[in-house]
Amino acid sequence: MNQVLRRRLGRLTIAITAAALTVMLWWVWHWQLERVTNEARRHADSRLALYSSSLNGALERFTYLPGLLARHSLVQAAVVDEVGVFTEQVNRYLAHVAESSGAEAIFLMDDEGVTIAASNYASDASFLGHHYDFRPYFQDAMAEGQGEFFAIGSTTGRAGYFVSAAVQGGASGRPGGVLVVKISLEALQDSWRQAGEQVLLSDTNGVVILSSRPEWRYRRLDDIGANAMEEIHEQRQFLKTPLRPLGERLPDGSLHVGDTSTGDLGERYLDLTLPQTTLDWTMHYLVPVRPLYTVARNALLAASGTTLALLLLGLWLRERQKRQRLRDREARIIQEANERLEARVKARTQELEAAQAELVQAGKLAALGTMAAGIAHELNQPLAGIRTYAVSGARLLERGREATAIDNFRHIHDLSDRLATLIRQLKIFARKGGTLESVDLIARLRFVLELLRDRLERQKVELHLELPEDSTAWVAGDSVRIEQLLTNLLRNALDALRDTPSPRLDVRVVLTPEQVELVVADNGPGIDEATLEHIFDPFYTTKEVGDGLGLGLFIAYGIVQDLKGRIRAENRPAHLGGAVFHVILTRVNGESSRQPGNKDIPT
Repeated sequence: MNQVLRRRLGRLTIAITAAALTVMLWWVWHWQLERVTNEARRHADSRLALYSSSLNGALERFTYLPGLLARHSLVQAAVVDEVGVFTEQVNRYLAHVAESSGAEAIFLMDDEGVTIAASNYASDASFLGHHYDFRPYFQDAMAEGQGEFFAIGSTTGRAGYFVSAAVQGGASGRPGGVLVVKISLEALQDSWRQAGEQVLLSDTNGVVILSSRPEWRYRRLDDIGANAMEEIHEQRQFLKTPLRPLGERLPDGSLHVGDTSTGDLGERYLDLTLPQTTLDWTMHYLVPVRPLYTVARNALLAASGTTLALLLLGLWLRERQKRQRLRDREARIIQEANERLEARVKARTQELEAAQAELVQAGKLAALGTMAAGIAHELNQPLAGIRTYAVSGARLLERGREATAIDNFRHIHDLSDRLATLIRQLKIFARKGGTLESVDLIARLRFVLELLRDRLERQKVELHLELPEDSTAWVAGDSVRIEQLLTNLLRNALDALRDTPSPRLDVRVVLTPEQVELVVADNGPGIDEATLEHIFDPFYTTKEVGDGLGLGLFIAYGIVQDLKGRIRAENRPAHLGGAVFHVILTRVNGESSRQPGNKDIPT
């Protein structure tokens, strides 16, 4: 009885073990298939993003061109030129632009769709005289101002992407014509083919317009409705090319490419797509299914062999080898974990090294941009003063006031010296600071106010100066940087007073035994809290585009830091309005000698 029971228990154990092994092998198959499929999808997503980026980049190079050319005076003159006076000039101009930009062709049509000028006017396949009013890029441009379309050229037989823009000049506000740029995408398709991957680009009707395999081009992925097919024929999008199906769409969404009727068994692909913004196109990345099943099959075979080996090993070793197997298994798991960890550490290290290299390069570019913008900003101030003195000197000469004009020319000479000094300082841009000397802040203030006198009068600014009784305030610095600091602060205040009804500028110099404080206040709109936090940041500006680089206060802040001083900005009380800047510099003993260009100029 016990023996029969043991046999039944043995058979039940074998049956349960066999069922468990079957379930395990089934799970291994599906787990491995799902894993490699997900990896293939992730790879496909990254490749789709790359191919989409290259496609958009190729198209965006030309999207601005039709609108730009349509506004050209020669092109606008050509659409209203009934006798063809400008035809030859426009032909040569379009040919030059096409060659320079890399466009395959550029042509101009009148409001009836007849080509009146083309970049290929000298070739046998010239577009001149051809009617293209049936093309959507002509119809959309006439109706909406711009259009785009992909088609096989009815004249050249070469496919391309057409982008168009309306040319104004017609009667009753109607466009006088349409300018079209044809872009060839063959080079893009060749790069796909060289990559060795299955990449497709289909239009809104599912017709393949670009493919890494040329034989798949102009094949349809799905059925096309009767209305859509009729529209394709009316637009002559693919001329007389038969739009045969590329393959069969399976219920799971995959695509079987091949024709079994001709003995071609074909191949099944996972069709992974990414919609495009251009004309409702869709980018397709086809992943062969057979290699995925091969990997899953190999994993199943490996799992089956491993299972069989483990079973035989278990029967042979039994209990005696149980603990040893557990130790070996733990050692394997630890080793695999270490290997994975090392691989992840290595990959992460490479990513960090690459990120570090990118940050270094970005830092170099940022430093170069800041330096270039700073040079342009600082050289512009003396140049503005030279222009002011030159205009004033010319007027004085016209009025016979030669003596006064000579003073203006001396100022121009001084400003030229300042430009030379500034350029010399730029040569030592990498070294912070420089030699400090005694500079009379009040003399430099009067000099800068004289430079800005024309602007003060033009803006009708009421200037109030509050200076010490001895009329001198010696600080540690140098003339160029002190003038730069004063110019930037005063110009900033004048900018703030630009739209103020009764502008007022208050400049005050306060002396203490060890410091000199400069206060520049205006009654402008003041500074909001958000701007106040970033007022001294480089390239931060609240002015209109083209009205400032956002470097004036940044440079002023840097000069004060180099001179071991302090600068701060705040809003004045509400009843006064405006903003006020406080600059505190180190006071030093004055020098009796004066440098050229440092003479006091009354305001």
